Amino acid sequence: MPRMQAGDYRSKRERIKDAAAALFADKGFHGTSIVDIAKACNTVKSRLYYYFPSKNQLLYEIIKDHALFLQDELEPIMKDVDIDAREQLENYARTLLGINVKYRNQHTLILGELDALSFEQNKEVSLLIRRTIESLYPSLLEINPTLQKHMYFPTAMMFVGMINWTHTWFDGSGDVSVEGFAKLLCTTFLDGFSKS
Repeated sequence: MPRMQAGDYRSKRERIKDAAAALFADKGFHGTSIVDIAKACNTVKSRLYYYFPSKNQLLYEIIKDHALFLQDELEPIMKDVDIDAREQLENYARTLLGINVKYRNQHTLILGELDALSFEQNKEVSLLIRRTIESLYPSLLEINPTLQKHMYFPTAMMFVGMINWTHTWFDGSGDVSVEGFAKLLCTTFLDGFSKS
């Protein structure tokens, strides 16, 4: 007979994932042990295995969950027919920047620890991430109808890259707000630095 799950099973899994994400982001996946995670959760290693069968599975779930969250938050913005392409990009930038600030640890893992996943896990997560990037294509093409197909991905990556690496220094708490910085990013990307 299978073991019954405790009523707080899901919430405990989420707490473990949050603690592990912080450790993985700080020390790296390979620099973090199951014992480190257990200590951060005030439990023992054997207890963690009740919630996750391995450290790899824990990393995979953290990254995959975040990739799905990004997809759920960003794709609807690019499908919003009530706003023009420029506003779609501004909303995308503001949303992604806000997510990166709020979920810095998960964002760090998506950028730096995909190679720690198995080949199949990496492929699955990479496809999810790529979908959020490809969702930019119609708006980019509307803004620049001369954009050639082979340049869709590099152009979208250039836009997303301006946002993604701000996690190393931007936390939204200084003189520049998330909204203000997202606007600057879009203006610079679309009109050039001299117009920003």
